[in-house]
Amino acid sequence: MADATEKSNAPPKRRIGSIFLWLLAAAIVCAFYESIVLLTVGMIPTGIALVMDRSRHKDQARSVGYMNFAGCLPWGVDFWMSSGDLGQVLEIVGDPLVLAVMYTSAATGWALCFVVRPFVATYLALAADYREGQIGKRQEALVEEWGEEVRDRAADADAD
Repeated sequence: MADATEKSNAPPKRRIGSIFLWLLAAAIVCAFYESIVLLTVGMIPTGIALVMDRSRHKDQARSVGYMNFAGCLPWGVDFWMSSGDLGQVLEIVGDPLVLAVMYTSAATGWALCFVVRPFVATYLALAADYREGQIGKRQEALVEEWGEEVRDRAADADAD
């Protein structure tokens, strides 16, 4: 019984790790708030894609996110190399051309999703048809080699 009380009084490790992660996140936000403002404004389409994508692996959101980040990166690097302040970040995100490039790159990610998907589906359908034909040829070769009773046994096994 003493073992049960000792275990219940000990704080769970998961809670300690969670608190540590929250403290680390708060420290990162305080240290890099200008960059976070820049990326938050620039990556709005990625947030929308995350909400809209209901698939398990979030493939569309990842595609949009990667392209969106690529569109934000030039201004992020420019900001990081100049060691600017919040005023420079607000100047960057206030420029309509900058926002147009950031958001157009996210639109390119959406376009990739919609353009590539039909090509992949067509390729997979053609590959399946080709494979089905190859299996049919192999079955015919086996029937020629082993006789019709092989096909009859296979049909009986499928019926069970």
